[in-house]
Amino acid sequence: MGAVDRAARVASVLESMTLLSRAVTAGRRTPFGDHELSRTQLQALFTLAHRRGPVTPSILASTLGVTPGAVTQLIDGLKAAGLVETDANPDDARSRILRMTDAAATEVDRFERSVIERMRPRFDLLDDGELILLADLLDRITEET
Repeated sequence: MGAVDRAARVASVLESMTLLSRAVTAGRRTPFGDHELSRTQLQALFTLAHRRGPVTPSILASTLGVTPGAVTQLIDGLKAAGLVETDANPDDARSRILRMTDAAATEVDRFERSVIERMRPRFDLLDDGELILLADLLDRITEET
């Protein structure tokens, strides 16, 4: 495959991902509707929900691509809203471990289940093997470095 063909295929994949992303966000309610949360705060909560292992403020800053100072403000707002708690970091007394409150975890779970149910018919076009392959391929290109 030539460079032009490969670039066109990458563009096609990105277009499909954009369309799928729009379908995911269309017509959905925002989680934590009782709270006015920024996009970055929502990303922080979903990071806490899905990242394997403990999440420190520095890990969250790196994941979100923001400064440590911005993460401090972000976490302070989420703590004030009762959505995030901090625990002592057993490996570093200067750092904290971030975690969602039980209420926040319940809301994330409820929200994700509703999105899955709404989007599930689109994936009925794929058999189980294709769905596994798609998930594996997307995991490969979205792996954190």
